[in-house]
Amino acid sequence: MVLACAAAVVAAVTGAAKPLPGLQFLTSGHWVYNTLLQAAFHVDGGTANIDAQAQVPGDEGSQVVQGDTSGYVVGRSRITQFGKSNLTVEQTNAPPSDEIPLGVEAAGGPYLVYRQAGRIVRLGDPPATVDAGDPVGDPVVTADGTMWLFRPTTGLMCRLPKDADRISSCPAAIPKGHAGGLTLVADRPQFVDTTTGTLNRLGDKGVEATSPLGVAVSAAARPASADVAGRIAILDPPARHLLLVDAATPQRAPITVALPDGDYDGPVSSGSVVALVDKKSNTLLTYDGEGRQADAKPIPRESGPSRLTKGEDSRMYLEGPEGTHVLVVGHDGKVADVPVVAREPGPVPAPGESGDSAKPPVAPPDRGQQRTAPNAGPNPPAREQEKPKPPVERKPDPPDIPASPPGAPTGVTAKAGSGSIRVGWGAAPDNRGPITAYHLSWPGGSMTVGGGARSATVGSLANGTRYAVTVTATNKAGTGPGASSPGVTPFAAASAPGGVTAKNANGTATVTWNPPALNGGALAHYEVSATGQGTKNVTGTTATFAGLATGSYTFTVRAVTTVDGQQVTGAPGSASLTIQKPTIALSRGGATSSAKCKAPACHWFHVVVKGFPPNTKLSVMPHSDNGDFSEPSDIQIDADGNGMLDGDGIRYDVPGVHVWVTISTPSGTITSNHFLWPEG
Repeated sequence: MVLACAAAVVAAVTGAAKPLPGLQFLTSGHWVYNTLLQAAFHVDGGTANIDAQAQVPGDEGSQVVQGDTSGYVVGRSRITQFGKSNLTVEQTNAPPSDEIPLGVEAAGGPYLVYRQAGRIVRLGDPPATVDAGDPVGDPVVTADGTMWLFRPTTGLMCRLPKDADRISSCPAAIPKGHAGGLTLVADRPQFVDTTTGTLNRLGDKGVEATSPLGVAVSAAARPASADVAGRIAILDPPARHLLLVDAATPQRAPITVALPDGDYDGPVSSGSVVALVDKKSNTLLTYDGEGRQADAKPIPRESGPSRLTKGEDSRMYLEGPEGTHVLVVGHDGKVADVPVVAREPGPVPAPGESGDSAKPPVAPPDRGQQRTAPNAGPNPPAREQEKPKPPVERKPDPPDIPASPPGAPTGVTAKAGSGSIRVGWGAAPDNRGPITAYHLSWPGGSMTVGGGARSATVGSLANGTRYAVTVTATNKAGTGPGASSPGVTPFAAASAPGGVTAKNANGTATVTWNPPALNGGALAHYEVSATGQGTKNVTGTTATFAGLATGSYTFTVRAVTTVDGQQVTGAPGSASLTIQKPTIALSRGGATSSAKCKAPACHWFHVVVKGFPPNTKLSVMPHSDNGDFSEPSDIQIDADGNGMLDGDGIRYDVPGVHVWVTISTPSGTITSNHFLWPEG
């Protein structure tokens, strides 16, 4: 029985078997996906070392979330499951949306939260896809596995219990249109309402208590998902403040941390420290619960935004979209940089081998926290005394092995552009000497980049010519062997569209153009932009921009083509247009008379119009203080939107009376100035 029980515990702890009901293990460390190497790597947060890797196919920018026994590589087009004990792919599924989800590692999970689509995918056992009914904000999960969700369009706060396949209830609500976010304080859900500047404690029967934050916040402020030593961390980007608000009663004074000029993302809390990402300076910043800065670490450059998450081991991990580096934030806020590179396993000492270098085998990662086994019983009987062995002569320690030139870089990739190639690679083995530079060479040229670089753009290449780029690494011992990319062919972008014209019709501009030469590419769409009006993608040769105010506009058209699965934007063609608000100017014209209009006061109406729909005929209606008179007349609008009426149309002869005219258009009635009819 003892052996059977021990075997069951070992199977559960190592992930080789499904954990017993009610037995919960906290996953440790963090998995990161290296796009260049097409592999998932496990980072031990305590030692900042990589202790496992699994070859798993994935998309660019994929993230990894882990459960008790499996890890999941999550991309836009697929979710690939692999075993954490055997490190092999188990199955691949399609995601419910091409949106980049928020990964949440928690009891009952892991979860993928597709916030805009309003869907929550549980990857644990049993798996489920839950429809929230509306878009949702960032969720929080309590220790018992209950997920709380905020639905901004309705103001509802909803609960998804552990192992449930649907939302059980939405017990709390805030007024529609209020901004804010969820957080946990001592494992209890609370909602920070940034519209009213209040903290709302949530419970089974709704909002149980409301208290002021005690400090002004903007509607764009957002809280961390968990408190920092009893304080709620709130990032207010417009004010460039990190606020630490006490959730206890009586409330301690809030702490305001002034942030340097930057573009901030976050905050994320581990419970003891809070972390922010300054995208402007590309720096990870950490602070303790009193607002003191713990660390500031530069973020290794990768092509895309970084992702900052909290692990179940109460550490925070920041990774780039390429997965070549991970920054680990410890419990004290200090940051360690972990390069994500493939490593060959070292030799394992044989049983009974002596020496300082002998170490016990490393246990598999992420098997959870476990208690130390109790004593098995009385001491076993002593073994039969062995005969003494002759002493072993100890040899002197060998000298340190000097550095040697690096190995070849891993996973060299290439993507062609217009006259250029974007080259990426994984870190080369440094062979005991830090990499100081990478050298790129191709037929007709070469370049050198720093030892921390993982990509570079090779330019000034001939379109239509196939190139393979070779990458080598250099350290203090020399330059190592090279690794080459697949051959790719740069291609020319589309030419500029010709004949670009823009015409105004009562504040709506119609832009037309002629198709350009695509230079071997296939047309994907046209990008059409207008000054201050954004960009539209169209497939035809016409685009419209409505609701334009008076002013000057430049309209730019580019063809976007597809070559070898890549899109490239072509040269621009443009046209300018001045939008003028429709106006009517009324004055007295030439003298005239009729049976009802007496000289010398009888004159024609002189009407000048500008900014009306071109090439149209409109009706001009006269009015006066002395009562309207029914003598409308038509006015012809030319191609420039202008027109004039005089000598044939409307006449008047009552001195001292105000007169004016109106013209009705589909967008409303336009009124002229009021003109006082003179005598004589």
